[in-house]
Amino acid sequence: MCLIVFGYGVHKKYRLILSANRDEFFNRPTAPLNPWEDEPEIIGGRDLKQKGTWMAFNKIGRLAALTNVRDPASMKLDARSRGDLVASFLLSDKNPLSYLEKVKSRMHNYNGFNLLVADLKDMFFISSTDQKIIKIKHGIHAISNRTLNTPWVKVKIVKKGLKKILENQTGKMENHDDLESNLYSMMQNKTVAPDEELPDTGVGVELERQLSSIFISMPGYGTRSTSVVLWDFAGNQTFSEITWSANGRKQGYKKYKG
Repeated sequence: MCLIVFGYGVHKKYRLILSANRDEFFNRPTAPLNPWEDEPEIIGGRDLKQKGTWMAFNKIGRLAALTNVRDPASMKLDARSRGDLVASFLLSDKNPLSYLEKVKSRMHNYNGFNLLVADLKDMFFISSTDQKIIKIKHGIHAISNRTLNTPWVKVKIVKKGLKKILENQTGKMENHDDLESNLYSMMQNKTVAPDEELPDTGVGVELERQLSSIFISMPGYGTRSTSVVLWDFAGNQTFSEITWSANGRKQGYKKYKG
């Protein structure tokens, strides 16, 4: 997952409204949104190479999502799979804060990551960038490949976009399908950041430019899926996912209610 935007405690019906793009190589084997065969309490897509995931929830009201921190200079070839961090939380009985305290003590085993975890009471975040555990406050937030709310162009666009979607709600827009549709449209934005606003993560200007859009389309690499999570105050979650082909066309759609 390379971009997550979410509103927490900002809607009268939903405690969490979240949309995310997963960017990955198209030749990496992946399973779409589904209950896992070996861990049926986990619902989400799955990386079939390492058996972890970028985002999922479970049936008792826990959710976790992950993005990578882009820092090629610090990559470790023997690092553990970051996707395990999501699944481990969903299989754990620890509350979000306790879980992240455990993660913090072993962050050195992983390449750079951002991890968001939530249950029915709280939501917390940690990044390998600064190794601080943050309790998420009510508001609109976004995470790309640095840390929480780092003001990259794509982060600013999706935060502004989600704010506008929520401000423009009418009776019709409060319908689940209309809200979902507007979130999906927002996450397909291919606007490239101006060169003077590109981050410097060590991959060179040309690649920074290609990676700066919300929806990424490159030879062999790009946005593989877009997800929407709507989690209401009663604890009900609706999790939907569009999968994309290598040429940026819609390949499939799945929805799960739990």
